[in-house]
Amino acid sequence: MPAPQAHNPPEPAVRGWYGRLMQACGALAALLFGAMGVLIASDVVLRNLGLHWIVASTEISEYMLMVATFIAAPWLLYHNGHIRIDLLVQKLPLRWALRLELLCDALAFAVCAVLAWQSVRVARDAAQQGAMVFKEWMFPEWWLSVPLLLGAVLLAMEFARRALRAWRMLVRTGG
Repeated sequence: MPAPQAHNPPEPAVRGWYGRLMQACGALAALLFGAMGVLIASDVVLRNLGLHWIVASTEISEYMLMVATFIAAPWLLYHNGHIRIDLLVQKLPLRWALRLELLCDALAFAVCAVLAWQSVRVARDAAQQGAMVFKEWMFPEWWLSVPLLLGAVLLAMEFARRALRAWRMLVRTGG
């Protein structure tokens, strides 16, 4: 049996609340993308038939796209469905590949943590100012920061989990 590679480490099934949370993210994103497709298609058909179209369908689909994207990102990362350029990692010895994996996961965690913190600050400022979004729908502006905050926190959690896995593999290999 070949040794595990850093660029494609064996992934034990994550059970419990975290695995269910990631599955819920994927399911919610899929539902939102599907509903967005139905909404847009219905709007196009109604407009072409000269009937009243769905008011605010463009705005609703924009919000659905934003929420679905930020909710799908952690699920994609969890399932290794993200875009990954690992040419260098594949050519390195396992110890160096694991070190690079750990470094990248730690940097990605830091970026997501900063993004989460900034989204909290933006939401807090918008709430304190009483800022509102005025389009077809009117609602507090801070609501727009919630999907970003949720996605950034979940991505940070996943990158932390990956960094811990890389660290454990590095320790096991004596790296």
